Amino acid sequence: MNAPTGITGTLRATGTHLVQAFGRLGAAGLCLLLLALPALPAAVPVALMLFIVGWGWHQRSGWKQRGRPSWRDPLPWMMAFFLLHVLGMAWTEDVGFGLFDLEIKATLLVLPAVALLLPPFGRDVRQAALFLAAWACALTVMGLLVAALFRLATTGGLDPALELFSARFSPLVHPSYLAQYLVFALGAWVLTPLHRQLGHVAGGIVVVLLCLGVVLSGSKMGWILLVLTLGSALVLRWQDRGLRRLLLLLAGGSTAGLVALVLLSPYASSRLEEAWQAAFSERVDDRAETSSAVRRITWSAATTLIAEQPLLGTGTGDIKNELLRIYAERGQEWVLEHRLNAHSQFLQSTACLGLAGGLVLLCLVLLPLAGPWRKDPVVWLFLLSCGLNWAVESMLEVQAGVVWTALVAVLVFRTRTGIDRHSSLARP
Repeated sequence: MNAPTGITGTLRATGTHLVQAFGRLGAAGLCLLLLALPALPAAVPVALMLFIVGWGWHQRSGWKQRGRPSWRDPLPWMMAFFLLHVLGMAWTEDVGFGLFDLEIKATLLVLPAVALLLPPFGRDVRQAALFLAAWACALTVMGLLVAALFRLATTGGLDPALELFSARFSPLVHPSYLAQYLVFALGAWVLTPLHRQLGHVAGGIVVVLLCLGVVLSGSKMGWILLVLTLGSALVLRWQDRGLRRLLLLLAGGSTAGLVALVLLSPYASSRLEEAWQAAFSERVDDRAETSSAVRRITWSAATTLIAEQPLLGTGTGDIKNELLRIYAERGQEWVLEHRLNAHSQFLQSTACLGLAGGLVLLCLVLLPLAGPWRKDPVVWLFLLSCGLNWAVESMLEVQAGVVWTALVAVLVFRTRTGIDRHSSLARP
């Protein structure tokens, strides 16, 4: 990728790389998908279909150069995870919910399978996709800010601290998922040469918007990952004076923003207070309704199911009903009424499929660190994001988590090992 100057030149080069790798239809589908995930979730299925069909058709004669899959690659483990759920239908009573669950998770089979059948692409293609992902996330945050300010200006009696925070700030995409998208986009931007593709002003705007979006999402895990990402970038890119200055300003600004949010927003301060109490209290009230306390309740129910059926689990279609049974037996009315899942993908999958379910997820997250990508900061960022978020959210139970995980894994791990010799992005 030649080092174009200005937004127009960069976008032109980005489009060229994507079209060469995925074809016109596939590139259009990918662009729509990268925008739809944070901003237009209803368009995700159509965009995903366009991407897969366009990519497959464009590379239909290249399957002989596909290379050999490796068990240190997360893609085979994603496929194994889906196939375990198919196997889990054998001891399922609620077939309807099981089929619905398989439909949600189908992307974990289809997208990796297509990627493994087609030849890998160059590092420039990955960088082009990450560049668009960062811009899509930044534009989404800008749109959410404009929408919130419009509501405040046109509707009387609204509390600015609520309109600009958490679910009110991101009404279409769950704040935890939005925060995951934004932190990954931010990390990819500052940990790779993407930040050099634009001028200081345009690049700085992207980074500021991404940080602001994470802060306003209200996701506690998003805040933790934001701190880890900025801290890692400071250590790894300390020699880059311009980036170092920007990161220090962002770290200070994000900290100030979080402090101001906690001081000015009763909702934000109460979330931190209840998180602290839930983390260190010996017992949680069964009638609790706050997010951190509710997680203690759902985690306890999931661990009970694991103890009851450690080898096979409940079966693909029965996990929801079994969790509800535990809630009902314990008189936990609020979580029962809201039909909550385990709120931990590791616990959810182990309770559903037995120890094999949890083991496959651990292999998906840990084995790539022993592969040829172990020195790639984007790989570490992706795996850390998945591991930490899956510990506190059942992210592979919904489209927002499944599609993002499969797509980013393909973009990150189907890149040819090593950096292209003639790539302008090869310079650290």
